[in-house]
Amino acid sequence: MNLSELTSDAEAGDVEAQLQLAELYDSGLGVPADRSRAAGWYRRAAEQGSARGQSYLGQMYIRGIGVPRDYRQAVHWLTLAAEQDEPVAQANLAWCCQEGLGIERDLARALEWYNKAAAQGHAGARYNLGYMYANGIGTERDEKEAVKWYSRAAEQGHIKAQLNAGMMYAAGKGTPQDYAVAARWYKEAAAKGYAKAQYNLGLLYSAGNGVEQDDDEAFKWHSRASAQGYYKAQYNLGLFYLYGLGTGRDYSKAFRLFRLAAEHGYAKASYQIGKMYARGLGVHVNEIESVRHFQRAAEGGYDRAQYRLGRLFLDGEGVPQDRSAACRWFEQAARQGHPGAQYSLGVCYLRGVGVSPDMVRACAWLSLAAEAGGERQKVREILEQSINRLPSTDRQEVARLAGEWRSAYRN
Repeated sequence: MNLSELTSDAEAGDVEAQLQLAELYDSGLGVPADRSRAAGWYRRAAEQGSARGQSYLGQMYIRGIGVPRDYRQAVHWLTLAAEQDEPVAQANLAWCCQEGLGIERDLARALEWYNKAAAQGHAGARYNLGYMYANGIGTERDEKEAVKWYSRAAEQGHIKAQLNAGMMYAAGKGTPQDYAVAARWYKEAAAKGYAKAQYNLGLLYSAGNGVEQDDDEAFKWHSRASAQGYYKAQYNLGLFYLYGLGTGRDYSKAFRLFRLAAEHGYAKASYQIGKMYARGLGVHVNEIESVRHFQRAAEGGYDRAQYRLGRLFLDGEGVPQDRSAACRWFEQAARQGHPGAQYSLGVCYLRGVGVSPDMVRACAWLSLAAEAGGERQKVREILEQSINRLPSTDRQEVARLAGEWRSAYRN
């Protein structure tokens, strides 16, 4: 049937012709693309009760394609189609309910429409169901249900579902931990160019989890993710160049990659830049820049940077000596479980350096440092000498404080 005949039939009220004509103008196949004209034909079909026409028209109102964006109109047409069991409309209507677009936000209703679309095999609805169950949105958190729906969507090729299914299997959430299954899903998504999946696949190859350990493969996948601007991959690729893993050692490339990751606010990258300035790796030694990047990383919450900055303030290296500032940074790192910071803070309380002497707090921090390893024997000797001087009531307070702080950073 040629365009003239199709148009004639559509003008005569043939719904199928109207839909075909709308799709031609929507896609630009055989005719110049004209989204406004496409919307007009979808509307003609929708007004005759066509679920497909109603669904497409609703989607055009959501995106503002061929018609002005109007979420209320979108909800109107999507509801008509969804009530006719049209799965794409059900999925889009669920999203409007979830986000409160054109309708009052209603998570329970969103879940209901996603379930209906998912039951008909809609991959996006299955992914969104998985996301809602994984995060407890509109329902109780249920990681088993999340894995189920992510996996079903992943089997249909949904790229975000493949990533999330892989992450659930890697973490053992909602399912027994299985790195091989995680690797399978990461590979599927990574092959399609999904940067986060490429990065996660690189991590598996680095560690040999679910795949044979292979620095070359790890380097390859980190490189692909890094090329797309994924900051965590840029950081890890920097480490590959810094240590010569899967590639030749190249401090200049490492430094550039750390800079790229740091521009995204990644604290670990700022910390590495600080170390490189301090040691003159890939750049000239620059104490001012080193401290500046350590501070940036510390303010970003990175415990190693907080501990390093604490040491600098304690010893007056690159900064004016400020023992109070040192203790503040030690405490921030210590509360994240950094054993060196816990030890240093404990000693500061013990000796009254930067803080008022406090034997109870000293012993509490030293006991946590002793648990963590490192110079365990040295820490235990100091701890035993100190705690033996405390009355039993103070020892109980040491145990209470240590337990409170331990629970905070382990949770």
